[in-house]
Amino acid sequence: MANSYYTRQGSYTKGTLARGDVVKSDYDALVTAWDLGETNIKRALKLPNEGSPQTDWQITENATNRAGKAIGFDTSGNLELQTGVGDWKGTWATGYAYSLRDVVVDGAAGASTDNLYICIVAHTSGTWSTDLSAAKWELMVNVSEARDWARKTDGIVDSTDYSSKAWAIGGTDVSDTASRGAAKEWAIETSGTVDTTNYSAKEYAQGTQASTGGSAKDYAQKTDGGVSGATSEHSAKAWAVGGTGVTTTSSKGAAKEWATTTGAYVDTAEYSAKEYAIGTTVAAGSAKTHADSASTSAATATTQAGISTTQATASAASASAAATSESNASTSETNAASSASSAASDLATFQGQYHGAAATDPSTGLDDGDLYFNTTNNVMMVYDAGTTTWLRTTPTTTEQGHINTVSGISSDVSTVSGISGNVTTVAGISSDVTSVAGDATDIGVVAGAISPTDNVGTVATNVANVNTTAGSIANVNTTAGSITNVNTVAASIADVNRYANEYTISASAPGSPSQGDLWYDETNTVLKYYNGSTWAALSGDTDVLVGNSASDTTPGYLSAKVAAGNNVTLTTLNSGGNEQLQITASDNSAAMSLALGG
Repeated sequence: MANSYYTRQGSYTKGTLARGDVVKSDYDALVTAWDLGETNIKRALKLPNEGSPQTDWQITENATNRAGKAIGFDTSGNLELQTGVGDWKGTWATGYAYSLRDVVVDGAAGASTDNLYICIVAHTSGTWSTDLSAAKWELMVNVSEARDWARKTDGIVDSTDYSSKAWAIGGTDVSDTASRGAAKEWAIETSGTVDTTNYSAKEYAQGTQASTGGSAKDYAQKTDGGVSGATSEHSAKAWAVGGTGVTTTSSKGAAKEWATTTGAYVDTAEYSAKEYAIGTTVAAGSAKTHADSASTSAATATTQAGISTTQATASAASASAAATSESNASTSETNAASSASSAASDLATFQGQYHGAAATDPSTGLDDGDLYFNTTNNVMMVYDAGTTTWLRTTPTTTEQGHINTVSGISSDVSTVSGISGNVTTVAGISSDVTSVAGDATDIGVVAGAISPTDNVGTVATNVANVNTTAGSIANVNTTAGSITNVNTVAASIADVNRYANEYTISASAPGSPSQGDLWYDETNTVLKYYNGSTWAALSGDTDVLVGNSASDTTPGYLSAKVAAGNNVTLTTLNSGGNEQLQITASDNSAAMSLALGG
């Protein structure tokens, strides 16, 4: 036996002797060959072959023969090396000898589908349809179907779906079809709905179709009318800076207009915060107008609080309009909150000093000079921190009697008798004068807010902060609730100014007094008057005799020292008891005034 693994060493003949060394050599060679053969068999490609006994299919070709091949089965099902998928033959042609696994495109010879087929039975071609029906060809790649799924736009691909191109840019039964619509149409369609109901992203973002209810662009910046599709709604920009249907429109007005418009209404009925602050159009006067006159008119400065109430209402309306805008443009609220914080700080001082109207004395948050209006006695009260007591700013009935006694100074009464008409006028507004008398400290506070530092002017230049006064409108409304009292003081401002100059409450004597001035000495808790040279205490003792002047040699009782003038009658009341001198003008057309002092 001779092969690549083994070469026999001896020659063996039946009936002859064999040399031992030759047999051994052959045996060793056989063992070596067997080992080599077993090694190669283990390395060979093989598959089990059904049968009895079972054998293996093996491929034993060397590398050269295996190059460029694929493992496959022949037409009998036996394992073999094959030439890959097959050879490419291009477009199918008739009369050609096709081998197993040849690949063609049906092309014009078939149905022009460009599908790829592989030859599964070697044959010489005849007619494409006949060869295909005879199962000589098998569809390998369905190019037609893949192409339809990729780009068909004139209808459905299968019974339920459409191509990628149709879904991407549109096609029959996709474009303008209920519950469908192409990606491109959902993105940029602006001529109408995409799926007969809804609109594209571009239309909702910047379009003008009315049925959308208004695009994002319209809600953001449209100023030439209502938002498309929602004409009663307006854009954030219109609410912020103005536009058709917002500017000079009843119950509307832009935030900027509510803040800065001057010389005209914002919403046909109300003015802007700036107009109320520094303008000249408001009939009741702006805050600046009232502030400018505050140094001489405490009542006008107080009335400003009432006007500020109206201003706050307008500012609140502006805030409401801005809030509506904010639902469409979120930035408005941030700016309003910042402005509210500044205005609240400016308002804090006033809120801390005036406690509003109450039936009983406030007991918390008290500082020297605080005020409140007592609704039980209808009187303004001032807080004395030194004695921790609320004091009346108008005298009681008893105190008023003492003050009446002062009128018994003969020289002053004589003067009064000659000006009875003026006295009558003063008598008609006595309650106003009494109310104003308690506001001397407040008048000084207002004057101090103008000079040397013009705090009132500072408020006027910070009109943006005033816009947020609405945030503290409850406190402002409390002041407005006492507006009748404020107006009463305003009507008697001349008397208030005179009273402020002639009456002082302090622990030490006022400097440079005039004859007849009054001073409430807080140190000794006594009311004094200036007689021209010194401060003298007032006494309620009716037994004190008075003189007509410093040279009067015969002092007497008040009723004997007072002489009635024209149209004036003097009457002693409560004779023998708590006597009082009553001065009556018989002619109401005559002016009467009461002069106090030496």
